[in-house]
Amino acid sequence: MESRKEQFLEYVILDYIDTAQPVSSFTIQKKYQLPYSSATIRNELAELEEDGYLTQVHTSSGRIPTDKGYRYYVNRLLGRQEILRQYASVTHKLLNDMNKMNELHLKLKKLLLSFANESGNVAMGKLSSDLIFEEGVSNFLTQPRFSSVEFIRTALEDLEEIKSHIDEISQDVSQGSYKLYIGEESPHTSMHKYAVIVGKFSIDSDDGTIVVVGPKGMQYAKNIALVEYMLNSNNNYEEER
Repeated sequence: MESRKEQFLEYVILDYIDTAQPVSSFTIQKKYQLPYSSATIRNELAELEEDGYLTQVHTSSGRIPTDKGYRYYVNRLLGRQEILRQYASVTHKLLNDMNKMNELHLKLKKLLLSFANESGNVAMGKLSSDLIFEEGVSNFLTQPRFSSVEFIRTALEDLEEIKSHIDEISQDVSQGSYKLYIGEESPHTSMHKYAVIVGKFSIDSDDGTIVVVGPKGMQYAKNIALVEYMLNSNNNYEEER
C-alpha cells in the first residue's frame, strides 16, 4: 500500500477509536492539518474502501474501518515497537501490586481488574483450576459503541459464550505468547463483533489464560503493549520475586 494511503487509513482508525463515529475526509484534513484538499483525501478513502479497508454505514456518512483495515493497521503497528514501548511502562505498577499478594487467585483477580480499568475492556482469566474470573464488564458496556439496550443484551450473551469456551479459544496459543483476533478472523461467532486478545502466561509456575475483549475500535497499541508486558513479566515472575 502507498505510504499516503497507509497514513490516511491510520488517521481514520485513530479517529474512529476516539469517537466511535464515521470519519469524513474533512475531519481528517482539519484534525491532522494535512496539506491535501478534502477532495484528494476523499478519493484516497474511496480507493481504500474499494480495496476493503474501509466501509460506509450510509452513503452520505463518513467511513469506518473494516476487519481488514484493522488488521493492516495492527500489522503495521507491530513493526513500530517504539509505540508499544510507550504504553508498556503502564503495566509495571500492575505487576508490582501483584507481588504484594499471596494467593494465586487473588493475584489473578487483581491483575484482571487492573488490566480492565487501564484498558476499558473486559479481561477474563483462569489458572489451572476451572474457576474463571471476569473484570471490566461495566466499563466496557458504557462505551459509546454500546448505545442500545439490544446491543448491550447481545454483548452480555457474547461475553458469557466467550467465557464458557475460554479453554477452546486459547488452545492454539502457546505458553508465553498471544493471538489477536479482529472480528471474523475468529472461528467463534460470539467473538465476531469484537477484537479479542488471547494470551498464555504463568503465576508462581501455575499456567494461566487471559482473554481481553474489546470493540474492534479498541486502542490496539495500549492493549497489545499491556498483554506483551504482562506475558513477558509473568513468565519470569518467580525469578524476579
